[in-house]
Amino acid sequence: MTKTFELSNLSDEELTSLIDEATTLRDTRRASRQGEREEGSDGSIGQDVRAPGHGVIPTPTPREVKDEGQAHGVPK
Repeated sequence: MTKTFELSNLSDEELTSLIDEATTLRDTRRASRQGEREEGSDGSIGQDVRAPGHGVIPTPTPREVKDEGQAHGVPK
């Protein structure tokens, strides 16, 4: 959907202010996207559960349980 804005009645000062505000907003959006994962070959954006901001505790793999489990009370 295309939006049309009438800018011909704006002064140079108003146009400069509008451009500066739009540039700031664009830079803010770009900065927030830097932490996102890239799109996969199938078009999906997977979740990285090991990312610090994800908020999930990943389940240990069987190898991790075998190697580190005894230190946490897991029987042999």
